[in-house]
This record gives sequence, C-alpha cells and structure tokens, in this order.
Amino acid sequence: MTDLRHFFLVGCPRSGTTMLQQALNRHSRIVIPPETKLFFSFLGHCRKCQLRHLRRLNSDLGIELHAPEKCVASKSAARKFFFEMARQYLARLGRTDAVSFGEKTPEHTSFIDRIKRFFPKAKLVLIYRDGRDVALSMTKVPWMHSDLVVSFCVWLYYSHYHLKASRDRSLNMYCVKYEHLVLNPAGELRNLLEFLGLPYESAVAEGCGNREGIPEREYTWKARAMQKISADRVECWRKELSEPDVRVLERLGGKTLRSLGYELLTDGKAVLPLSILPRLACNLLSFLRRLPLRSVVNQIFDGSFCLH
Repeated sequence: MTDLRHFFLVGCPRSGTTMLQQALNRHSRIVIPPETKLFFSFLGHCRKCQLRHLRRLNSDLGIELHAPEKCVASKSAARKFFFEMARQYLARLGRTDAVSFGEKTPEHTSFIDRIKRFFPKAKLVLIYRDGRDVALSMTKVPWMHSDLVVSFCVWLYYSHYHLKASRDRSLNMYCVKYEHLVLNPAGELRNLLEFLGLPYESAVAEGCGNREGIPEREYTWKARAMQKISADRVECWRKELSEPDVRVLERLGGKTLRSLGYELLTDGKAVLPLSILPRLACNLLSFLRRLPLRSVVNQIFDGSFCLH
C-alpha cells in the first residue's frame, strides 16, 4: 500500500473541488474517497475527538478502521492510519488495480506545509476560482453564512494559502484554474493526468453521474458535480451581483483577484460604506461560532502545537 501513489486535492470550497474529484474518479486507475478531513478534524485533536471522527470516517467510506490504542499524533502513526484507510477503501470497492489514491478536503488548503512534512512524496493538486463567483456560490449552501462579504473573506483566507504555496518551489504542486477547466475539460485534465503520471481517458472529461466519493447527505449541494462538466457557472457574479456588491468585493480583494489573473470591473478603490465593518464583524463572529472550535484552531495554527 505504501507503493501506491498519493495526491492531495485542495482548494477553497465552491471552487470546483468536488467536480474535479468526480472527474478524476472516472479514471480507471484513480480512487478518491469522500472527504476524510484527516488534518482538519482528526490529527491534532484529542483522543475523544479522534474516536468520534473515526466513526464518521467508517460510515462515509464504508470501512471498519479499528480505534487506535492511543491518540494518533506522530508522523509515523498518521501515515500508518492513512495507508490503512486507503487499503480498506480500495478493498471495499474492489479497486486493487488503482495506482493513484487521492484525498480531497478543501480545509486542507491551509495544511499544505504539514501535508508536505507528513507525506513528502505525495503530489498536490490545487483548484482555484474567481472569488466573486465563489462568494456568490457560498451564500447558497446550508453550511455557509448568507452574507456575501463573509463568504468573500473566506475565499480571501484560502487564497492566502494558495498564493503562499505557489511561491514554494519545493512543492510538487499543480494548479488548476476552474474557468480553464470547465471551458476546456479535455485539455486541462490531460495536462493534470500527465502531472499525476497517468494516461488520459476520455471519461474524465466527458462522463457524468458517478456518486462514489460523495456521501448521500451532501447530494443537495454537490449535485452539479455529478453532472457533465459545464461552463454555465463562469462569471455568474456579473449577472447576479449588484454593482455596489461588486465594488465592495473588489475593494476588499482586488489585489488578490488580480494576482490570480482575474480582471476587475471597478478600479478596486471604492470607499466602503460605514455600516459594512460592524455588520461584517457581527456576521463573521456568527459564522465562526458555527464551526468546530478545535478544528478552527487546528487549521489556523497548522496543528503544529500537537506534533511529535
């Protein structure tokens, strides 16, 4: 199992991570399970939290990982746990022919440094998307705040780690631009598969309907990822966001948008309404209170306080 190639698929939520996961899952030699949240919700947590998350993993992946004798914290213990999880999942699917095992969890974008330390031979695939479209999409899912600006701040947070990783020449990482992928799926996926060391198969770009890798409870907001790859959600912000909303977003994140190759509709220098900061602070706090505190702390500090 340690000879199996591994890669981690990351990116801000609503940037196409599930769409890309499902495209790659259509390849005959690739398997990507449902989100394991290995670094976000398991490593760096107390034993009680790990046992609770283990039950979720077993349920989502349909496997039977046994409870470890003690808290999984060291690199060796983490790798052993991960490889056993992969082995059981592949065995359940009957996919012993797979040569590449992927792990897709958006929250792992802020754990790229730690992924490199724990799995130095693993490749990284990062998908990114226009933050205005990401923020708009986030406001429509049940687990996110309905405030557009809060959602855009979440995108800025993930983009910080994206840009940081792109400057690290030691990373074996491939970046996929959402807009390029949906406009030219065959060409972009061919290049990505070459990076992963695998031949191109037309099913990855042309297929649809596969559900393996998505728990049933997530079908509501991930249904589009099970459809054929389409460009119909590119630049939805131009049609659905008001001009004042666009001015605010481009004032807050114009520099980041430009650095990722996205053009601004405004000059990015609009004066923000006085009411926006108190409202943003209140709504951000409301959003953060919904999140598991331990996981958020683990994410912000990259779990470094618990490493052995």
